[in-house]
Amino acid sequence: MTATSPERLTARAAQAEETRARIIAAAVELFSESSYDEVGVLDIAKAAGVANGLLFHYFGSKRGLYVEAMHTAAEELVQAFIFNSDLPPSQQIRDALASHLDYLATHRGLALRLVLGGRGADPKAWEAFEAGRWRAVEATAELMGLDYKRPAVQMAGRAIVSAIDEATVYWLQNGETFNRDPLVEWMVEMAYAALRAAAKLDDALDVDAAIERTFGSATT
Repeated sequence: MTATSPERLTARAAQAEETRARIIAAAVELFSESSYDEVGVLDIAKAAGVANGLLFHYFGSKRGLYVEAMHTAAEELVQAFIFNSDLPPSQQIRDALASHLDYLATHRGLALRLVLGGRGADPKAWEAFEAGRWRAVEATAELMGLDYKRPAVQMAGRAIVSAIDEATVYWLQNGETFNRDPLVEWMVEMAYAALRAAAKLDDALDVDAAIERTFGSATT
């Protein structure tokens, strides 16, 4: 018997991972367009260009694949809200919001189910989504020079994130009534108001200074 070489094993593992990733990507796209019951295993296999049996090999069941697709969508949604350190802070925040909206608009159905499902969504997907929201709050506070550990900053941050989610749901469910860029500006202005109100809870917070450092004196 001839032993399988390490190189061949590595190549097989890489091919298996690529196939698995292709199946998940196809599932994300299909579950974005249609509900769980409307998407069949054959539809996913055809979209991924793989044999039907591979879905069960990698994920065990349609439900297993759906859970993985939800988790992947949650992680991608988190990754869509990222800061580019090469840009000024104000543009970093605006670009992150625009990227976030673009992802939701592209994966409308799946993302809406995740946002609207709340804690009733799949636990693994919700855990990834929730962790991402906290990371976004922490990163934004750090970018603005605010102490994330202060309860008033955390409360304001969560209020802003929740408001953005609800506004985005309304935007998507009503035919994207407003263009994306004005919507981003509205979200930024809304965030100003919530941050300034945080000073009512913690008078040691110099929110106006943080806003001016980040966005300039025109916002104050």
